[in-house]
Amino acid sequence: MSRDITPKGFAGSLIGNCPGHSPHQSLQMGQWVKLICGASYQDMPTVQRLVMLYALAGVDCIDVAADSAVVAAARRGLEDAVHLAGYLGDCLLGDRVAFSAANRHTLPWLMVSLNDSEDPHFRKAHFDAAHCPPDCDRPCDPICPTAAIQFQAANNGSVETSLCYGCGRCIAVCPENNIEARSYLASPEAFSREQLAQIDAVEIHTQTGHQAEFEQLWQRLQPWRSTLKLISISCPDHDQVVPYLWDLYNLMAPLDLPLVWQTDGRPMSGDLGKGTTHATIRLAQKILDARLPGYVQPAGGTNGYTIDKLVALDLVNTTRSDSLLSDFSPNSLSSPQEVAVNHHGVVLTRNPVRKTISGIAYGSYGRSQVLPLLDAIDQELQPWLGNGSLVQRTTGHSGSLQAPTLTADADIPPWQRLDSAFGQGLTLVQQLVGQLKVDRPLLSTRYG
Repeated sequence: MSRDITPKGFAGSLIGNCPGHSPHQSLQMGQWVKLICGASYQDMPTVQRLVMLYALAGVDCIDVAADSAVVAAARRGLEDAVHLAGYLGDCLLGDRVAFSAANRHTLPWLMVSLNDSEDPHFRKAHFDAAHCPPDCDRPCDPICPTAAIQFQAANNGSVETSLCYGCGRCIAVCPENNIEARSYLASPEAFSREQLAQIDAVEIHTQTGHQAEFEQLWQRLQPWRSTLKLISISCPDHDQVVPYLWDLYNLMAPLDLPLVWQTDGRPMSGDLGKGTTHATIRLAQKILDARLPGYVQPAGGTNGYTIDKLVALDLVNTTRSDSLLSDFSPNSLSSPQEVAVNHHGVVLTRNPVRKTISGIAYGSYGRSQVLPLLDAIDQELQPWLGNGSLVQRTTGHSGSLQAPTLTADADIPPWQRLDSAFGQGLTLVQQLVGQLKVDRPLLSTRYG
């Protein structure tokens, strides 16, 4: 006899914070939320599980390393989310419960990050343990957020490069200055035309004064343009950052894609404490004040405190979401803009000028919320994902997932258990994603 797998209790207890809008609509309404898996992070099983959880929570975009195997792992995570959504019901995803391979426009957009020059997001730590004193306290080991430093490795100690995402914390604490950073350039030519079809958006990491390097990379991205839905520019603060971003805008114009300015206040630091959010808020305010055409999205130091601080500063659009379904709302634009229809058939204003942020990205903080739970989640979901363990599934698999055959002796599904790791993880990410997506009371009458 088969077991009834209709969700009971758990799904209904989750926060209903996902309004079911497409990623582009979320961007227009100021409710865009992005997960950053890490421009240098290549632990594919972890990426797959992070993508699955955050997709179920209603995230709009997921940023991964420009590595075809990592992109494939992220796509498998989206497949897992689609499969589990069939069990969990529309209380989790709103309209997005219908997302499928046939309706890709309702899936979170998958973004890859590229760099035009040396950048802290595109580096790996390296050291030779043979040069470490035997009596060293090894402060690098506990400070690593992904356990990438492995002194028990077969080669007598090293950095597991797939786990390192370049935060540099180990470099700063090494008493022997024995750890170095090895930088690299992510190559857009590494993707075939077939692989480009799996990528929805691209983010370019740049720094003030790199106009020539940016232009060179921009020209190399021309083969990508026909497949992309969005361009994002990530740049840290500098006393000349505003004129530099204007230079980049003029170089790229005219654009038939939405453009996001990612204000990278304090890179890869959101999990260090609530104070890290101040730098990204200051930079976001600077870019908003500069009236740059495009959408502004804070990152770098964002954490669970960021949205409340942005709301207190009146930098979050507080108009209810059902009244913000186009770029022409007076609540989100300074003036009407020219209408364009891009190559995806999306109607948009060419370059809206925003008064408030359009979204937020969570990187190290977003990952740290659920990393300790991922192995347990993997074990709980093995019988429910059709092809076995998330860890064991092979790169490149893109076939449809088959529903498990359940018997009277089958375990209770994790979404029916309030104490499950899956339930805890999904609740955590829903709370984080939902901070920007919930309807808020108006904080002022600035927009009338």
